[in-house]
Amino acid sequence: MHQRGFVYAMALGFVVFITILSASILMQGMLQESLSQRSGNQGESLHLADGGVDQALINLRTTDPSDDVMTRTMAGGTFTVLSVVPVVPGTQRVTVRGTAGGETRDVEAIITQVPQSVFQFALFGSQQINVSGNASTDSYDSRSGAYSDATAGHDGDIGTNTTTPGGVTIGGSIFVDGQVAVGPNVADPTSVVTGYNPAFITGTPTVVSQSDVFPMPVVNPANDGVNIQTQCPDQTVNGQTTVTLTSTGGINGTNVYCFHDLKINGGGVFTASGPVKIYLTGALKASGNSSIGADSDPTRMAFLLNSSSGATLEEGTITGSTLFYGAVYGPGSTINISGNAKVFGSIVGKTISVTGNAEIHYDEAMTTVTNVSNLYRTAVVSWRDL
Repeated sequence: MHQRGFVYAMALGFVVFITILSASILMQGMLQESLSQRSGNQGESLHLADGGVDQALINLRTTDPSDDVMTRTMAGGTFTVLSVVPVVPGTQRVTVRGTAGGETRDVEAIITQVPQSVFQFALFGSQQINVSGNASTDSYDSRSGAYSDATAGHDGDIGTNTTTPGGVTIGGSIFVDGQVAVGPNVADPTSVVTGYNPAFITGTPTVVSQSDVFPMPVVNPANDGVNIQTQCPDQTVNGQTTVTLTSTGGINGTNVYCFHDLKINGGGVFTASGPVKIYLTGALKASGNSSIGADSDPTRMAFLLNSSSGATLEEGTITGSTLFYGAVYGPGSTINISGNAKVFGSIVGKTISVTGNAEIHYDEAMTTVTNVSNLYRTAVVSWRDL
């Protein structure tokens, strides 16, 4: 009897021991799983924070905060740009938080902003570009002298942000001595080009897809202290008349000018003796053997077409046998170049149309014009996990 009781007690004790051991093992497993999950969430939150730094790089490419993305929810969690603080001119300290499964990681990055020119193409139409007739593009560098067939380069690129078929239309016997660039992430870039013919495009490859959308910051004359209601009159330059702008003239004695409609008629000359920035709230129209800009230095004259003044932005037109030495930037404008016009510089707009025998000679010196649209090239110079 006592022996059976002892055996029973031993058996019960063994069961209790096994139960406690099993519970301990179960709790240990749950703890390990919890730690593993937490470690995974911490790793994911760090990746998300790093993604937030990438977003900050995009935000800081322009000075317009209206298009900045400060927080984004993704499959694994969320990142939030907590702060952007200037350190020294051209350098920002960015703090970003990544959150995943209740775990957070903060990252601090130092980002530099280097001014970048919007004039990186012979022709760029953010939504549409059409080139037809016998039009042609190539390049040269005005810093090395005047354009000639002997010194012409092969960087007469044309581009668009569009990714759908027909974003670029090519017709006739056009010749692009350069590449055609379309919007980002297009598997077959040639699908965007209607009338694609590799025989008329010299670039290698002939058509490429950009890595990112090319930013098109808005034109705001107020950034240069311009009151478009009172300081932007109409200006007409008639035949055999020369108007010369200076870098010490303009609004408030600076090199900034503003006009509503600017018309240069047959034989008229509109030039500059130094670098000038010209806002247009209406239309640019030039025709009939007129001349715009400085033939020795097209970087001197940059036109900014403004579409937010309340006036309807008319087409900027360069026609006839006009010679144009300069740059045009109109993110909301339609720009037509036709006839026997010759452009030495760069043209950027919403929609670009080139017809007839027009020649576009991209001036590689335009990459030095960085004061037009507040566009920057950004880079991370240091990064740390807080």
